[in-house]
Amino acid sequence: MSGQRVTDQIQGKTLTIREVFYGRRYGLDSYQREYAWTEKQVEELINDLTGRFVKEWSPQHELLDVARYQPYFLGPVITSGRDGVNYLIDGQQRLTTLMLLLIWLRRIQDGREDAVDSIDNLVFISHYGQKVFAVEDEERRPCLQAMLRGTEFDTVNASASVRNLWDRFADIEKHFPEDLRDEELPYFIYWLLDRVTLVEISTGDSGLALEIFETMNDRGLRLTGLDMLKSFMLAKVDADDRDVVNQVWRSRLTDLSDIDPGAHSAFVKAWLRAKHSAGSDDDEGIGSAFDKWVRKHEARLDLDRPAGARQFVLRDMDHLAKRYRELLLASRHLTPGLEPLYYNAYNSVTLQLPLILATLSVDDDDVTFRRKANLVAGYLDIFVARCMVNAHDFRYTAVEHRLFALAREIREMDADTLAKRLGEEVAAIPDSFEAVSSFSLRPRNRTYVKYILARMASWLDQQCRTGHTFADYTRSGKDQPPFEIEHIWADKFSYQPTIPRRKFADLRNRFGALLLLPKDFNASFGDMPYAKKLPHYMGQHLLVRSLHPDCYQNNPTFLRTVEAHNLPFTPFADEFDPAAIDSRQELYRRLCELVWKPEQYGLVVPEIAPQQPKERTRVRFDVSLRDLMEKGQLTAGAQLVGAYRGTDYRAVLTDKAKIRVESGEEFEAASPAAAAVLEKQSWNGWMFWQVQEPDGALRLLDDLRKRALNQGSVAGDD
Repeated sequence: MSGQRVTDQIQGKTLTIREVFYGRRYGLDSYQREYAWTEKQVEELINDLTGRFVKEWSPQHELLDVARYQPYFLGPVITSGRDGVNYLIDGQQRLTTLMLLLIWLRRIQDGREDAVDSIDNLVFISHYGQKVFAVEDEERRPCLQAMLRGTEFDTVNASASVRNLWDRFADIEKHFPEDLRDEELPYFIYWLLDRVTLVEISTGDSGLALEIFETMNDRGLRLTGLDMLKSFMLAKVDADDRDVVNQVWRSRLTDLSDIDPGAHSAFVKAWLRAKHSAGSDDDEGIGSAFDKWVRKHEARLDLDRPAGARQFVLRDMDHLAKRYRELLLASRHLTPGLEPLYYNAYNSVTLQLPLILATLSVDDDDVTFRRKANLVAGYLDIFVARCMVNAHDFRYTAVEHRLFALAREIREMDADTLAKRLGEEVAAIPDSFEAVSSFSLRPRNRTYVKYILARMASWLDQQCRTGHTFADYTRSGKDQPPFEIEHIWADKFSYQPTIPRRKFADLRNRFGALLLLPKDFNASFGDMPYAKKLPHYMGQHLLVRSLHPDCYQNNPTFLRTVEAHNLPFTPFADEFDPAAIDSRQELYRRLCELVWKPEQYGLVVPEIAPQQPKERTRVRFDVSLRDLMEKGQLTAGAQLVGAYRGTDYRAVLTDKAKIRVESGEEFEAASPAAAAVLEKQSWNGWMFWQVQEPDGALRLLDDLRKRALNQGSVAGDD
């Protein structure tokens, strides 16, 4: 070995994700075992991958077309091989997260006829009868096995690293776009496996591997975009101003990075997009390399003269960074007067910060600042909640173009005008809380159901001054059991002998048949019949206690709240039957309208919504049911049928181009409707639903779409 040339000891090879994981095992030395990625980093990876994919995909493509999609490079990893194991010197955070993504994709495609084979061979290898994961150590294995099985994992006694692993797996579910879970899913999986690449730098000498790592990371060879931008700004101001510009720049960005390591970079992107972007090309340029974008547009930014550069930092950046810090803190801690920022942050609506920054002026006082922040965050809070109950996507990739365009429109708008303009946005939201009347728990919306239950419970607590807040219902500390969704009906068909078996699951999962209770309560009483659980409900929060008649005795604050808002609260002393579920469903609908009432945020909503142009998001560029209806391929009232494993599922197309399934829920797209009735994480609804024609013949929705595309009557990918 000592006589070998260094070039013989170091090998570099470009590998696809399939090649990176297939039949390989990556070891972790003791100093590498901590998994430390945050939700933000997982979100960025998901957005990068899905954003690149949707630029290539078209509903007219076949799977073989994926082989011609542009490749995407994810960077290098460094390994040191010994004893048949590749030990990760650099890159374990990325590879671990990619493995989690593969496990999640394996889960959501379960049962699909178009499922991509061989993901198992990438995630684990069989070693003497045990599953050994591609990136693991003994501490992680039980957690990874739970992910693979789709079961719960108790993180109470787990290490911080393992808890973080479990939380980041949940973040993949949270951030993966809804629109890519349907017919696009196998296309995305093949693209991920065969068109996404890394470069592996490998050596058999662990000392040499560490030296490579240090060379790549610790010798000042990598200047960040912030470093480059700071150098550029210092070069643009007069020499007499460089010390104060440097001091303000460093102080403001340090204040942000003390809250979150990536907050300073996120602020600069948000600031430039909010105040200086002129369109989607600028938004993308700022997101990919903001320092290069500033250099390219220095004249537009008034940076080609020293006075302009000085003002850019000492007035604009200094002021907005201070405001951004306030917003960032309010998004992390429930702050009186700025509550919607916390709610949006809980739902990972990161675009609320640039949208708020766009409205701000250096002349705004604290009152005006907080009013504008509430107006913007309040509008987004309402938008997100309505999307949740209507099965619409509000994730980053689905709304970024729309919200960045809105940011340019409301730039430095005065508060009164802003209240009216965002009120128009609320009026124009096509979704309403009428959908709550048929809302149910499904595999794809569990986090949304939990969130809405928590908001309703905390609203009632606030009205009755119990002292409990939304943060109490989302707790995850070791000393307190987390809240979970509780079915009022236990999962025992024998408790409801008069209910048809197929109807039982639909009724049990209806929104009105659900509660939010501590995990230990669910474990202790969840299997009991309603009559035996009811006395225990009296020890819980008000929304749960309201099922018991005693809640209506000697409880004046609660009764005043019920009367003041005309809420249809009703106790159920003896049984909780389908009529009770309907009653409770109506109560929840009314509560949602109050919890997300626009007036509480100061929004001025017109009675008639202004006309707005039809907009396509970056992800949803497929042919829609509405397109087919408008062109005469489908008609209102059309009967739909889907078959799976010997069972037929029926639905009807409404006059609003939605699929109404047997439970009464309505879906704007075919695939979510199919996934809902099959209780699956994902499904290709175009290949599931068939239209029953007048002569009784059945025709796939996919056939109707292809016919429309061939006839040129609708435009698929624009």
